Amino acid sequence: MAHGVSLPIEGGSALTKRDWAPPHWAATAALPLALVGLSVSTYLTIAHYGSSVALACPDNGVINCEKVTTSPQSVIGGVPVALLGLVFFGAMVLMNVPRAWRSPGLPVRVTRLGLAALGVVFAVYLVYTELFTIHAICLWCTAAHVMAFLLFAVILFGESLGRPLTMDRKT
Repeated sequence: MAHGVSLPIEGGSALTKRDWAPPHWAATAALPLALVGLSVSTYLTIAHYGSSVALACPDNGVINCEKVTTSPQSVIGGVPVALLGLVFFGAMVLMNVPRAWRSPGLPVRVTRLGLAALGVVFAVYLVYTELFTIHAICLWCTAAHVMAFLLFAVILFGESLGRPLTMDRKT
């Protein structure tokens, strides 16, 4: 499908700019990863705000979701980390729908990659906090961190391996 602009050149023919196309596997893999991350973050947000909702996770030893999700570090600037994850993965769902992946626009592609990178940086911070400040690991949080890492990898490789805009001779 050749959308785009015809550019005149010498000799009367034209060049046609074609859409950027990601590898099919990237667009196919990214959306489910974002949806899983959104589901986990939704569960963590509901557990944070719902006093009667207990996380299905051990609550003793190193694996201790309750210790992590009720720690002072579970809130940043008055906003629960779970809610930040919900907003992040919600945005990632929107940035990874098939239509967004088909967009040749650089702003969409850069925003998707930038958000994914931000998600990884935040996940690294959270893992560090769990290990060295809280001294406990939340399995649900770990699932969200893994989804952020996988999303970043899929998006990075998808962008790297996508077919760039090309110019074809149109006669």
